[in-house]
Amino acid sequence: MQSESAMAPIDRILSDLGDVRQRQPHQWSARCPAHDDKKPSLSIRVADSGAILLHCFAGCSLTEILDSVGLDASDLFPCHEGQKVAPSRNSRLLTATQALELLSDEAELIAVAGANIAYGLPLTDTDRQRVLNAASRVVWLRRECMGVRGV
Repeated sequence: MQSESAMAPIDRILSDLGDVRQRQPHQWSARCPAHDDKKPSLSIRVADSGAILLHCFAGCSLTEILDSVGLDASDLFPCHEGQKVAPSRNSRLLTATQALELLSDEAELIAVAGANIAYGLPLTDTDRQRVLNAASRVVWLRRECMGVRGV
């Protein structure tokens, strides 16, 4: 058995997560350890450089995710001659199928909320925040699919 320090970065990360599912080569989803995740909302991907990319669609920060499993940001990068290296380029976090699934889920939530409002049903503060999160994800998804970064 490998010691934890000798494990590849992706193996260390995946071993600390629950409900891990491989989506395609070098890409998984799992329940986010930083919040009470009912269904997998964490996207895990190995970039071309070997760095691990993490994204929680429920909004958890990278720091929150890493803190919850006792890892540091440096654990996301492969060792090369005793040094950690940063990724050389941004990789997409989602496949086209995943992007469409996410868009469908968020659009459905926004549509239901809109229908409730149209019928005079008030949104709770929790529902209102979830609709705002869904709208943010739709904007993020549009930028991700179009290759627009940091706008």
